Amino acid sequence: MRRDGPVLRVVLGGAVDLVVRERDAPALWPALDDAGLSAVEVDAGAVTFLDSTGMSVLVRLARDVAERGLPLRLVAVSPRVEELLEHTGVREWMATIDGERGAR
Repeated sequence: MRRDGPVLRVVLGGAVDLVVRERDAPALWPALDDAGLSAVEVDAGAVTFLDSTGMSVLVRLARDVAERGLPLRLVAVSPRVEELLEHTGVREWMATIDGERGAR
């Protein structure tokens, strides 16, 4: 995770699983409270494995970002991530909550 001006960029790679959720995700949540933040971008282009705990990180991130009224952009996703987002309905859900944010 890094800040590019007002954008928080979250880069995921390799296996995104319980280890990532417990080791890396806790630093993410406080970063969302920065008043200067205007958007969150997720680069998951290098993800080779995503299990349910890894997916839960993406779901919580999408929910928390939407609750703050910020856009979440998936700037890159690996074929594996894309497949899981589509098959689980998470991609459609993310678009729905982003649409709700825009309607406020």
